[in-house]
Amino acid sequence: MMRKPQKPPEGARLKETADMVAWRKEFEEMKTEDHLAKMKELGLDEEDLEEFKEMQSGKPIESELLGAGEEDEKPKGTKKKAKK
Repeated sequence: MMRKPQKPPEGARLKETADMVAWRKEFEEMKTEDHLAKMKELGLDEEDLEEFKEMQSGKPIESELLGAGEEDEKPKGTKKKAKK
């Protein structure tokens, strides 16, 4: 009886295979227009393409989605527990 292959934990680095090295080299040499064309071929919509453009420009998407960095945040205070 063969065991089912176990998935690596989310965010874990994959092993460096020859295919992975070749893919990374090709990916790094591609221009943004080539990336966008390839992503359209894969079926991504315009919203996904815009998100990719923002990611390539260095704009942090997570902070935009979470609303982090807004100036109207109130400073957090600490509460003291009353002793009984």
